[in-house]
Amino acid sequence: MRAALPKILIATFGSLGDLYPFVALGQALQREGFAVVVATSETYRDLITEEGLGFVAIHPDIEEATERLGMDLGEIARRMSADDGFLFERLIFPYLHEAYGQLYAASDGAVAVVAHSIAFAAHAAAEKRGLPLFVVTLSPLMLYSAYDPPLGARAPFVAAPRRPLALAYNRALLRGFAWAAAIWAAPLRKFRREVGLPRRGGFDLFAGAAPGVKTIALHSKLLAPPRPDHSPDILIAGQIFYDRGPPPGEGEARALEEFLASGPPPVVFTLGSFVAQGGGDYYRACMAAASGLGLRAVVLAHGDDVARLREGAPAGAFVAAYVPHAELFPRARLVVHHGGIGTSAQALRAGKPQLVTPFLGDQSDNAARLVRLGLARTFRGRAISAEKLARELRILLETPDYAHRAREAAGAIAKEDGAAVAARGIGEVVRGM
Repeated sequence: MRAALPKILIATFGSLGDLYPFVALGQALQREGFAVVVATSETYRDLITEEGLGFVAIHPDIEEATERLGMDLGEIARRMSADDGFLFERLIFPYLHEAYGQLYAASDGAVAVVAHSIAFAAHAAAEKRGLPLFVVTLSPLMLYSAYDPPLGARAPFVAAPRRPLALAYNRALLRGFAWAAAIWAAPLRKFRREVGLPRRGGFDLFAGAAPGVKTIALHSKLLAPPRPDHSPDILIAGQIFYDRGPPPGEGEARALEEFLASGPPPVVFTLGSFVAQGGGDYYRACMAAASGLGLRAVVLAHGDDVARLREGAPAGAFVAAYVPHAELFPRARLVVHHGGIGTSAQALRAGKPQLVTPFLGDQSDNAARLVRLGLARTFRGRAISAEKLARELRILLETPDYAHRAREAAGAIAKEDGAAVAARGIGEVVRGM
């Protein structure tokens, strides 16, 4: 009889942008000869099983969390945008013990655990069982480096330190953040103590800083190349381009194709799967800006908003729900988006200039890195107006350097296959133990 394949447990939490890279990584691990089980919200069960991966439900479930908070996803997105601590204090820390119990059980018989950087309960389950832990970061924000500090942040880092004094300053500021994190993450420290794990402080509580933990960065080296102060346990594997959400219906796909074929390439506006919740005013400003400049537009809105946005849409605008970015972006003139790492990468691969309007989390950092590449412009999403959008769009369209640099970046990022590189790296470590 054929021996059972060695099992790897993957744990993730969040929106589709936090799920898709792990689906691609899970499939790559299967090709490396592992049996993969993905632990995440019940909401994603069908998507994961349809992709041929094992599934186990863990808390918090998205629907359960919205009911407990008395908020829809749009309100949660707005609260996260206004309060950096909301995600952790209201959506992660309250479920640590429950998720830990589920993940400890799910990791039975596993040879390794692969976990999102904020899946703290999975980190703890792996540590408790003595299993190899691979912490996955999806954006450069979580790779703490004095040479390449968080960009677009409120903290006054020196963005491109060249002198020893600037590096020393950034190191001191990072140590200050580590100290503040140790205080702020008191519920996480308490949880670790209650499940019998050793004390950790500062960034050791988070992604990749703890001794012996392997960190895998699933983002492009264009955005954050290796730095001299990165741990040898960090592997920057490269970008993942998984983009297999539910396709538009046959009628919708035909209407979009007819629109795209009927005129010049449009500007594509999207806020991803999470920030799009309740984004009606944002999208109306986008359509007004495009119309005022005589540009055609494709607006990818949340499904609940599509009908309302179509009612007042100008003649040159097409409003739809999800359309695979890999299919649409290459046919765009430029892309306007929220700065999610997956959307940013798809626009990079399509070779299109970008206008990035970040709202929360890592989005400001991603935006600043795209600006640094010379192919994007940015302003805060909460400062949206048709006038500001039109001004920025005009600059992007009238300055050829943006398009030239976007095409150069596309050639570089097209060579990356983060899922395959990461899966090989995990396999080498596990088989070598």
